[in-house]
Amino acid sequence: MQHYSDETWVDLVREVGPTDATKALASHLETGCAECGSTLALWTGLRNAAVNDSLYSPSAELVRRLTLEFTTRYSPKSAEMSLAKLVFDSFVQPLPAGVRSGAVAARQLVYEVEGLSVDLRVEKDVQSKKICAVGQVLDRKIPRALLCQGAVILWTAQGYPMMETNPNEHGEFQLEFEAQEHLRLSIEMTGRSPFRIALPELD
Repeated sequence: MQHYSDETWVDLVREVGPTDATKALASHLETGCAECGSTLALWTGLRNAAVNDSLYSPSAELVRRLTLEFTTRYSPKSAEMSLAKLVFDSFVQPLPAGVRSGAVAARQLVYEVEGLSVDLRVEKDVQSKKICAVGQVLDRKIPRALLCQGAVILWTAQGYPMMETNPNEHGEFQLEFEAQEHLRLSIEMTGRSPFRIALPELD
Protein backbone atom coordinates (compact mmCIF):
# COMPACT_ATOMS: atom_id res chain seq x y z
CA MET A 1 0.00 0.00 0.00
CA GLN A 2 1.28 3.45 -0.91
CA HIS A 3 2.02 5.84 1.94
CA TYR A 4 2.47 9.59 1.78
CA SER A 5 5.30 11.76 3.08
CA ASP A 6 5.11 14.00 6.15
CA GLU A 7 5.28 17.06 3.91
CA THR A 8 2.10 15.97 2.16
CA TRP A 9 0.21 15.56 5.45
CA VAL A 10 1.50 18.92 6.68
CA ASP A 11 0.10 20.59 3.57
CA LEU A 12 -3.22 18.84 4.19
CA VAL A 13 -3.63 19.99 7.81
CA ARG A 14 -2.53 23.50 6.79
CA GLU A 15 -5.02 23.42 3.93
CA VAL A 16 -2.45 24.59 1.39
CA GLY A 17 -2.23 21.55 -0.87
CA PRO A 18 -3.86 21.26 -4.32
CA THR A 19 -7.45 19.99 -4.45
CA ASP A 20 -6.53 16.83 -6.35
CA ALA A 21 -3.97 15.89 -3.71
CA THR A 22 -6.49 16.48 -0.95
CA LYS A 23 -9.01 14.17 -2.61
CA ALA A 24 -6.34 11.52 -3.07
CA LEU A 25 -5.38 11.68 0.59
CA ALA A 26 -9.01 11.44 1.68
CA SER A 27 -9.51 8.38 -0.51
CA HIS A 28 -6.36 6.82 0.92
CA LEU A 29 -7.56 7.34 4.49
CA GLU A 30 -10.86 5.65 3.63
CA THR A 31 -8.91 2.47 2.95
CA GLY A 32 -8.20 2.33 6.68
CA CYS A 33 -4.43 2.85 6.53
CA ALA A 34 -3.47 2.98 10.21
CA GLU A 35 0.03 4.37 9.57
CA CYS A 36 -1.17 7.36 7.56
CA GLY A 37 -4.09 7.93 9.97
CA SER A 38 -1.61 8.11 12.84
CA THR A 39 0.61 10.52 10.88
CA LEU A 40 -2.35 12.77 10.10
CA ALA A 41 -3.43 12.77 13.75
CA LEU A 42 0.10 13.77 14.81
CA TRP A 43 0.34 16.75 12.45
CA THR A 44 -3.23 17.84 13.23
CA GLY A 45 -2.41 17.89 16.93
CA LEU A 46 0.74 19.91 16.34
CA ARG A 47 -1.18 22.43 14.22
CA ASN A 48 -3.87 22.84 16.89
CA ALA A 49 -1.23 23.34 19.57
CA ALA A 50 0.50 26.00 17.47
CA VAL A 51 -2.78 27.84 16.87
CA ASN A 52 -3.69 27.78 20.56
CA ASP A 53 -0.23 28.97 21.55
CA SER A 54 -0.42 31.95 19.21
CA LEU A 55 -3.78 32.93 20.69
CA TYR A 56 -2.51 32.88 24.28
CA SER A 57 -1.49 36.23 25.68
CA PRO A 58 -0.66 36.48 29.41
CA SER A 59 -2.16 39.35 31.34
CA ALA A 60 -0.07 42.43 32.04
CA GLU A 61 -0.38 41.71 35.77
CA LEU A 62 1.00 38.19 35.36
CA VAL A 63 3.92 39.47 33.29
CA ARG A 64 4.64 42.12 35.94
CA ARG A 65 4.62 39.57 38.74
CA LEU A 66 6.86 37.13 36.91
CA THR A 67 9.27 39.91 36.00
CA LEU A 68 9.39 40.98 39.63
CA GLU A 69 9.81 37.38 40.80
CA PHE A 70 12.78 36.70 38.56
CA THR A 71 14.51 40.05 38.96
CA THR A 72 18.18 39.39 39.60
CA ARG A 73 19.56 40.04 43.03
CA TYR A 74 21.13 43.45 43.52
CA SER A 75 20.50 44.68 40.01
CA PRO A 76 23.18 47.10 38.69
CA LYS A 77 20.60 49.86 38.77
CA SER A 78 20.10 49.57 42.53
CA ALA A 79 23.77 50.26 43.20
CA GLU A 80 23.43 53.65 41.49
CA MET A 81 20.42 54.75 43.56
CA SER A 82 20.72 57.54 46.07
CA LEU A 83 19.98 56.71 49.70
CA ALA A 84 17.24 58.89 51.16
CA LYS A 85 18.05 60.53 54.49
CA LEU A 86 15.81 59.94 57.50
CA VAL A 87 14.96 63.41 58.85
CA PHE A 88 12.12 62.53 61.23
CA ASP A 89 11.25 59.47 63.29
CA SER A 90 8.33 59.61 65.74
CA PHE A 91 9.94 56.88 67.86
CA VAL A 92 12.72 59.23 68.95
CA GLN A 93 10.34 62.05 69.80
CA PRO A 94 9.32 62.58 73.45
CA LEU A 95 5.82 61.34 74.24
CA PRO A 96 3.20 63.60 75.81
CA ALA A 97 2.84 63.32 79.56
CA GLY A 98 0.71 60.35 80.61
CA VAL A 99 1.14 58.43 77.32
CA ARG A 100 2.91 55.08 77.56
CA SER A 101 5.22 53.99 74.76
CA GLY A 102 3.28 50.74 74.35
CA ALA A 103 0.20 52.72 73.42
CA VAL A 104 1.82 54.13 70.27
CA ALA A 105 0.95 51.61 67.52
CA ALA A 106 2.18 53.47 64.44
CA ARG A 107 5.54 54.94 63.54
CA GLN A 108 5.84 58.08 61.44
CA LEU A 109 8.94 58.52 59.28
CA VAL A 110 10.01 61.28 56.91
CA TYR A 111 12.80 60.89 54.36
CA GLU A 112 14.34 63.45 52.02
CA VAL A 113 16.40 63.10 48.87
CA GLU A 114 17.11 65.39 45.88
CA GLY A 115 14.16 67.72 46.38
CA LEU A 116 11.69 64.97 47.22
CA SER A 117 10.14 64.10 50.56
CA VAL A 118 8.67 60.73 51.51
CA ASP A 119 6.19 60.69 54.37
CA LEU A 120 5.82 57.11 55.60
CA ARG A 121 3.50 55.74 58.29
CA VAL A 122 4.33 52.20 59.40
CA GLU A 123 2.12 50.09 61.62
CA LYS A 124 2.63 46.53 62.85
CA ASP A 125 -0.17 44.10 63.62
CA VAL A 126 0.81 42.42 66.89
CA GLN A 127 -1.20 39.26 66.22
CA SER A 128 -0.34 38.58 62.58
CA LYS A 129 3.07 40.33 62.62
CA LYS A 130 2.21 41.93 59.30
CA ILE A 131 3.41 45.43 58.51
CA CYS A 132 1.20 48.04 56.86
CA ALA A 133 3.12 50.92 55.29
CA VAL A 134 1.28 53.93 53.90
CA GLY A 135 3.40 56.58 52.22
CA GLN A 136 3.37 59.66 50.02
CA VAL A 137 6.06 61.09 47.76
CA LEU A 138 6.06 64.90 47.63
CA ASP A 139 8.03 67.52 45.75
CA ARG A 140 9.26 69.99 48.38
CA LYS A 141 9.50 72.82 45.83
CA ILE A 142 6.20 72.13 44.05
CA PRO A 143 3.84 70.67 46.68
CA ARG A 144 1.05 69.90 44.20
CA ALA A 145 3.23 68.32 41.53
CA LEU A 146 1.84 65.06 40.13
CA LEU A 147 4.18 62.18 40.95
CA CYS A 148 1.95 59.25 40.06
CA GLN A 149 4.12 57.81 37.26
CA GLY A 150 6.50 55.48 38.99
CA ALA A 151 7.03 52.33 41.03
CA VAL A 152 7.63 51.52 44.69
CA ILE A 153 9.37 48.18 45.27
CA LEU A 154 9.97 46.44 48.60
CA TRP A 155 13.25 44.48 48.84
CA THR A 156 14.52 41.87 51.28
CA ALA A 157 17.94 42.05 52.93
CA GLN A 158 19.18 39.46 50.40
CA GLY A 159 18.15 41.65 47.48
CA TYR A 160 14.97 39.85 46.45
CA PRO A 161 11.92 41.92 45.48
CA MET A 162 8.95 41.15 47.72
CA MET A 163 6.27 43.27 46.10
CA GLU A 164 5.67 46.31 43.94
CA THR A 165 3.02 49.00 43.80
CA ASN A 166 2.36 52.22 41.90
CA PRO A 167 1.59 55.57 43.55
CA ASN A 168 -1.69 57.30 42.77
CA GLU A 169 -2.07 60.81 41.33
CA HIS A 170 -1.19 62.30 44.73
CA GLY A 171 2.01 60.23 45.06
CA GLU A 172 0.38 58.01 47.69
CA PHE A 173 1.08 54.29 47.99
CA GLN A 174 0.41 51.41 50.37
CA LEU A 175 2.14 48.10 51.07
CA GLU A 176 1.31 45.22 53.40
CA PHE A 177 3.95 42.60 54.08
CA GLU A 178 5.42 40.14 56.57
CA ALA A 179 7.87 41.60 59.08
CA GLN A 180 11.53 40.96 58.24
CA GLU A 181 14.86 42.49 59.17
CA HIS A 182 16.73 44.99 56.99
CA LEU A 183 13.96 45.70 54.51
CA ARG A 184 14.25 48.60 52.10
CA LEU A 185 12.19 50.43 49.53
CA SER A 186 13.27 51.62 46.13
CA ILE A 187 11.27 54.43 44.56
CA GLU A 188 11.41 55.36 40.90
CA MET A 189 9.43 58.36 39.65
CA THR A 190 9.26 59.45 36.03
CA GLY A 191 11.72 62.26 35.35
CA ARG A 192 13.48 61.75 38.71
CA SER A 193 16.55 59.85 39.78
CA PRO A 194 15.63 56.58 41.52
CA PHE A 195 16.41 56.33 45.21
CA ARG A 196 16.09 53.87 48.05
CA ILE A 197 14.99 53.96 51.68
CA ALA A 198 16.42 51.78 54.43
CA LEU A 199 13.50 50.87 56.66
CA PRO A 200 14.24 50.84 60.40
CA GLU A 201 13.64 47.77 62.52
CA LEU A 202 9.99 47.69 63.52
CA ASP A 203 10.12 45.50 66.63
